[in-house]
Amino acid sequence: MCFLGALIAAEAAPVSIRKGDFGVILVRLACKNLSAIRIPRQAIMEYEKVEVTPAQLLLDPNNYRFHDIRGYREVKQKSRYQEPGVQEKALSLLRDTTAFDLGALRDSIRTNGYIPVEQIVVVPYDTTEDGTARYLVIEGNRRAASVKTLLLDNLSGAIDLTEDVKLSIEKVSVVLLKGADTEISSYQRTLMAIRHVAGIREWGPYQQAKLVVEMFEEEGASLGSVAQKIGISSKEVARRYRASKALRQMEDDEEFSESAEPHLYSFFHEAVSQPKVRDWLGFNNDTYKAENNEARRLFFELLSPTEIDGEKRPPKLTSANQQVRQLKDIVSKEYALEVLADPEKTFDDAVQASHADIVETDEGVVERSIASAITSLKKPGLAYMEAGDNAKVLWADLISQIEKIKKIFPQ
Repeated sequence: MCFLGALIAAEAAPVSIRKGDFGVILVRLACKNLSAIRIPRQAIMEYEKVEVTPAQLLLDPNNYRFHDIRGYREVKQKSRYQEPGVQEKALSLLRDTTAFDLGALRDSIRTNGYIPVEQIVVVPYDTTEDGTARYLVIEGNRRAASVKTLLLDNLSGAIDLTEDVKLSIEKVSVVLLKGADTEISSYQRTLMAIRHVAGIREWGPYQQAKLVVEMFEEEGASLGSVAQKIGISSKEVARRYRASKALRQMEDDEEFSESAEPHLYSFFHEAVSQPKVRDWLGFNNDTYKAENNEARRLFFELLSPTEIDGEKRPPKLTSANQQVRQLKDIVSKEYALEVLADPEKTFDDAVQASHADIVETDEGVVERSIASAITSLKKPGLAYMEAGDNAKVLWADLISQIEKIKKIFPQ
């Protein structure tokens, strides 16, 4: 087992791993693949897995997550990390910064107990007067903060933890790095770079949503119970479920099923997130289907490649985030929607039409209709087409309408 792979998966007594020459090592962190890294030859690095109480864990007041938060100030002296004020500040940044979503992680632990799928990694800090060792968290500050605050809230009576959950967080397993200070610092930076720079290969949004659907459709499940289990909001569970069902509707459509690919999930996710687009599609929250047939068909067309006069054209929608958000402005304006539905027009044409200063009056509708008719009549070859019986009736009606229009204008 490679050094860092062994480090995270450590299961027993102190272990020593000696590194070889520069070699590419593929690391698995918390059962997730990470990018290949190169580790040079250096001194033996030791680590061990230990059980500690949350009180023995000190949050890192200089956590890299804090560096772009307004109000953050670096704590320069390591000796001050253990001060109550310093720890409270670190905890407040983790708890009160929306992007860290500590509440969702707390809900997950409160529901499932503490499951060490991703290890908390620590380094030695100091020993108190009563001989208790304390450790500085270098990876897993959110998890450490979650178990600390859950125990405090339970102690104050603010929440009631089950005995099983309490037992799972009163002592937690952590990976303790050992060695000289310079070695620990070097491997601390390497570990954080692998975890947060090279990044975990997350599931794509389609795969995530598929699992959410399966969990929600289990007997007795609810939006809230699924949200608590996996640590996201009920609103987000509902959004992913709706989007998955909307994509399934396209998969089941005889005309468009061949174009219904998993990568289109993001377009449906964005569509059900936009109230105007959702209303335009007539999305029903009971059947989880888009029930406006005309709008649904147009949306499927926008996501599908087309062929016009033998020329193959890509889908009009190619960017979920940008274009579906622009779609909300298009569907609320009749003329822009007409442009969007025109196979000869581009999506950008429809966007421009949605921004045009057009007053939706009867006169405006007539003007646009005339302009559209003239454009069609000017198409090459139309005047030379042989008219069938039905076409002759339509042409006669058109000539009759033109005669009526001519009376409007003075001779």
